[in-house]
Amino acid sequence: GAVLTYFHGRGRAEQARWLMAATGVSFKNVCLDEPEQFQKMRDDGLLLFGQLPLLEIDGLKLVQSQSINRYLARRGNIYGKNLKEQALCDMVADTVNDSVGGVMGYPFRLLSLFKEGKSKEAKEQGEKDLLTFINKAFPKFEKAIQLNKESKFVVGSQLTYADVLVAALAHAYDEGLPGCLDRYPGLKGIRDHVIKIPSVAAYLASSLYFPFPRDKVAIEYCDNVNKVLSR
Repeated sequence: GAVLTYFHGRGRAEQARWLMAATGVSFKNVCLDEPEQFQKMRDDGLLLFGQLPLLEIDGLKLVQSQSINRYLARRGNIYGKNLKEQALCDMVADTVNDSVGGVMGYPFRLLSLFKEGKSKEAKEQGEKDLLTFINKAFPKFEKAIQLNKESKFVVGSQLTYADVLVAALAHAYDEGLPGCLDRYPGLKGIRDHVIKIPSVAAYLASSLYFPFPRDKVAIEYCDNVNKVLSR
């Protein structure tokens, strides 16, 4: 199996977890607790560019989240059938990457409210923030999905890593703001299809899947990241 080293949460490792689930790669999460662990990884040359996540798979030590994603897509044969499809997949993946800030920054933006126990205010502010990102990103994805009339997929006529990344993105926003997919039937269709893949459904039901980062979960995750990075 593969080993994914990161913090105690989703962050920039979550897309790789979805891709491993979708392609049937068994993996374990190794979550750092102390800055010394991170420093030792750097000192031991495990992190080529000094950053997490680190995915150890097939004898390789992969860093940079987007490079990890593309490796898993190629390895799992979900990178499109030809150069045209691969280019489209990459364009979708890059747009997903441009659009993750709403959920990825969510716990950090609301940390002070969570720490003050202002759960209701945090929820209201969080939903407002998420909606700003949704209104900017989701119409673009919806349009791209509708353009691919030949199938229920984002690109081409079979599952690609573009579907998995779009589904992971949509699912996270839907956890943060339930019902936000109702106005985007194409996007909802992709999400619903991907989460029904047996290996993805198993991942989402397992302890490998971190809960959405709000309240206590958000505080613990942010504190963990800040401690390991000595911030």
